[in-house]
Amino acid sequence: MGRPSNDDERAAAHARLFCPALVRAVLSLLGRLGVPRCHRTDVAGQVWLTAWESWPRFDPKRGRPERWLNGITVHVASHYHERRKHRREELVDLIELADPAPDAAATLESDSIRTGTIDAVNELDPKLRFVLVAHDLDGIPMAQVAEDAGLPLSTLYKRRTKAIDALRDIIGLRVPMEDFARRAGSR
Repeated sequence: MGRPSNDDERAAAHARLFCPALVRAVLSLLGRLGVPRCHRTDVAGQVWLTAWESWPRFDPKRGRPERWLNGITVHVASHYHERRKHRREELVDLIELADPAPDAAATLESDSIRTGTIDAVNELDPKLRFVLVAHDLDGIPMAQVAEDAGLPLSTLYKRRTKAIDALRDIIGLRVPMEDFARRAGSR
C-alpha cells in the first residue's frame, strides 16, 4: 500500500468541498466577515465561482481543502468591502414630491373662508362676540375672562354657547346664498 496519488487526493478534496454543509459554512463565515445578509448569497456565489475557476491550481499537499476555501472566502469578502466603499446604488428612481405649498386656488379658498368667518364673528352681538373672541380665539381661560368682565363664570359659558349657535346660524345662512350666487353666475 502506497500513498494515494495526487489525483485521488484531489478527488477526495473535491467531494469534501462541493457539498451543502460547506455552502452553509461559507455563508456563515461571510456573516462573521461583515458582509450584510442582503449581499451574502451574491458574495458566496463569487466565492464558489472563484473556487471552481482556481480548482485546477489547488494542491492537496499544501493543506486541507476547507482551509483553501476559507482563504478564498476571506479574499472575496475583502474585495467586496473595498468595492463597497466606491459603490453607489440607487435602489429606486427619484420620486418627485408634490409641492407642499398650497396652490393659488387653495390659497384663495382659505382666504375666503377666513374672511367669511371674521365677517360672521363681527355680526355677532358684542356681548357674545367678546366671550367667543377672548376664550376661543385669544385662548384666555374662561375663569380669567369672567374675572376681567366682572361676570359669573356660568353667565359667560351660556353666552359662549349662544355665540357658537349664532355663529353657526350666520355661516349656515351664508353658504346657501353663496352657492346660489355661484350657480347663478355660471349660467
